[in-house]
Amino acid sequence: MKEDIGTAYLDNACIGRVHGEIAKAARDVADGFCGMKGSPTDFTVELFDRYERGRAVIAETLRVSEETICYVESTSHGLGMIANSLDLREGDNVLVCDLEFFSAVLCWRRHSQKRGFEVRPVRTWGGCVRPEDFERAADGHTRAIVISAVQEIDGYRADMEAFGRLARRLGAWLIVDGIQEVGALNPRLDELNVDVYCSGGHKWLRNPFGTGFMYINKDLVGKLEPDFYGYFNAKPPAGGWGPYLESPLRTPFDELELTAGAAKFETGATVNYTGAFALIKSFELLREQGLDEVEREVLERRRYLQEKLLRAGAEICGSVEEKALSGICTFNLPGGLPQERELMKLLEAREIYCSLRYISGVGGIRLSPHAYTEYAELDYLLDTVTEFIKR
Repeated sequence: MKEDIGTAYLDNACIGRVHGEIAKAARDVADGFCGMKGSPTDFTVELFDRYERGRAVIAETLRVSEETICYVESTSHGLGMIANSLDLREGDNVLVCDLEFFSAVLCWRRHSQKRGFEVRPVRTWGGCVRPEDFERAADGHTRAIVISAVQEIDGYRADMEAFGRLARRLGAWLIVDGIQEVGALNPRLDELNVDVYCSGGHKWLRNPFGTGFMYINKDLVGKLEPDFYGYFNAKPPAGGWGPYLESPLRTPFDELELTAGAAKFETGATVNYTGAFALIKSFELLREQGLDEVEREVLERRRYLQEKLLRAGAEICGSVEEKALSGICTFNLPGGLPQERELMKLLEAREIYCSLRYISGVGGIRLSPHAYTEYAELDYLLDTVTEFIKR
């Protein structure tokens, strides 16, 4: 078998394989700095203008307005800034379910200890994340629901419309971790009652260069403020930055107009142009192919794996309902974790790359093919699993 294929990459839920054009966009930034000619100020302004235009590319791809989008370093970075900015007080609570990645709790912990609000666990069942479980845990002091659009362990895709309705009934903010959704599926942010949606770029967006994005809806963004403002939070003064920086009349106390919208959370001065331009290219490629088409290709591969694994004698972890499917397909073996660890050794030896993940008793061997994954790679994995179970 191995001679026919040689390898199979099925771990986009961990890190996506970088598209060649995304890698080139990152390299071009470094080449630009190495070959810089002329005024460094003009070069910096040109970079920042391109960075600003890229925000529109992300917004247009997701069908939301430009002022709702900002760049972030990672999902945790975005969640942490929101946790710090929301008006949460003693007696309030934030709901987080027991399947979430641990950063969904870590980002709130210091603020909850300092301000006295509660990060309240929500018990789930069978690897499914349902609004009714959150509703049971909620009360009149619930101020936020924090949830992954797609769970990283078993790939359960939450019903975001239903969660949006629940959040509105409770008068709570809906804060969504989208890192296991965007790039593989169409998040349809323009149709949902989502307050915050953030994602790092290194998984399904295939941008491992330290930049993702965050969406903050129009109703909320005007009520939030960052901890501080930086150089690039100021709008260009009349006449542009060049003449302003040359002016003898300039002082550090000048009243500059500040950026409005989500961009005010980008408080750096020298931004990560490498990551930003790579992320912009990722969204350009997504828009070119079409988010619905990418989703169709990803879900076809998920269904293919699910059907063949069940035939081989494996058990699918979590829901197999069509509406709950994502790019992640996690399975279990009859012998449980010890047997799954043995299979992982065989998969690694045959250069089949996937992950073994558990949380709160839920998990198994996690497969996460992308739209670019060849079916031959899926078959290579399936043949190996079938052989292992038989023997």
